[in-house]
Amino acid sequence: MASKTYLPNFPLVGEEGTWESIAELIRRQILPKIEAVGDKLFQAEMRPLPSDAAVVPIVSENWSRPRQDGTPQFVYLVSGQGLMLVKGKMLALNAGQGYYLPKSALYAPYLMLGNRILSCDWLWLKIHPFGVVVLRSRLTPKAHYQSAHFIVAERRLADLFLEWERERNHADADFRVTKGLLMAFFGLLARSSPFLPAESILTNNDLPLPLQNALTALHRAYNKPITLNQLAGYCGVTPEYLCRLFRRYLGITPWQYLERIRLRVAQYLLQETGLSVADVAFLAGFNDLRHFQRLFKRAYGKTPNSVRSKRQVRQKPFLRVWG
Repeated sequence: MASKTYLPNFPLVGEEGTWESIAELIRRQILPKIEAVGDKLFQAEMRPLPSDAAVVPIVSENWSRPRQDGTPQFVYLVSGQGLMLVKGKMLALNAGQGYYLPKSALYAPYLMLGNRILSCDWLWLKIHPFGVVVLRSRLTPKAHYQSAHFIVAERRLADLFLEWERERNHADADFRVTKGLLMAFFGLLARSSPFLPAESILTNNDLPLPLQNALTALHRAYNKPITLNQLAGYCGVTPEYLCRLFRRYLGITPWQYLERIRLRVAQYLLQETGLSVADVAFLAGFNDLRHFQRLFKRAYGKTPNSVRSKRQVRQKPFLRVWG
């Protein structure tokens, strides 16, 4: 029996993976569609699951198997054709269509028919009590790409979502009300700013261009797995030369710089969201919880739990479904 071929998983480091690009998509695509059709935008119909349908195999197992999330989410197809497994059926979306996945719905993000993998570009919006976590992903027949997680800690977004969900589940749901709440939700989201670890060095034009490009890439995909070869290739230089640039101008290695970014993100999440330490570690890009705890204590002189214990807001851990 032939072994299964898994698609490689890469960070989405181009302009399309920035928050500015995502916010523009919300303004130019999602908001006009909601204005036209209301929350029908997120009510696509299911089809029977074809016999040759299978979950697309991707290196990260989190993308390659059905799962149930502890948080509700909106999905929106920016371009291409998208196939998902939802509750044992197939969801087929065309560009400009979306779907609402309630909490605990069993789904898999990508389906293929036979050996055919469709190219598609997605937005994923997970709703939490503290706000929203947004991800952009792109699937091609040859690879899978992910942006960083954009954490928008704006509790008004969670409030608007809860009001929308209550209204849509009401026996006498008013289309105008659900439409207005969704317009307010996505309008506020497009005007909000996610937490991004500020770094004045990104504006230093005296740095060599390959180093500037490397710093930009690390900030755009800080919580995604990336190899030195990938980073150097993106910058058009060899790995050895890129490391020399980091040591000469910054006095650290690329991974020490990346670690610093991730720890800043983790500190913010612990202070502002009420997420579990394990979920914070995941969102910040750490795959080893104990390693994260050691690094955090070394950097800040206190454990992640001691920082998180100051927050009164708590929530159940959500399944870490984005690899």
